[in-house]
Amino acid sequence: MATTKKYSAEVSQPERIDFEMEPVVLPQIASIKQASAMMGLPVYYLRRLCKEVPGIAFQSGVKWYINLGRLADYYNGRLTDTKA
Repeated sequence: MATTKKYSAEVSQPERIDFEMEPVVLPQIASIKQASAMMGLPVYYLRRLCKEVPGIAFQSGVKWYINLGRLADYYNGRLTDTKA
C-alpha cells in the first residue's frame, strides 16, 4: 500500500536581517622608490626603516612595500608594537 504525502505549496522566505557594514579602508602601499618621492626621504633611510621598524613594511621577494599610513604614524609617534 503506497502512501502519498502532500507538501505545502508555500515556500518560506528567508528572514531578512538588516545590518550596517563598516566601510572598508584599504592601506596605501608604495614601493621604497615611490615612498621616497612622495615623502621626500632618502631611499637608503627608508630601506633601513623597513628592516628596523616592525609592521611598517613587508617584503615580497626582494622588493619592499611600505604602508604609508604606518609610516606617517611612525613619524607622528603613534606607531605602537602590534605584536602582543
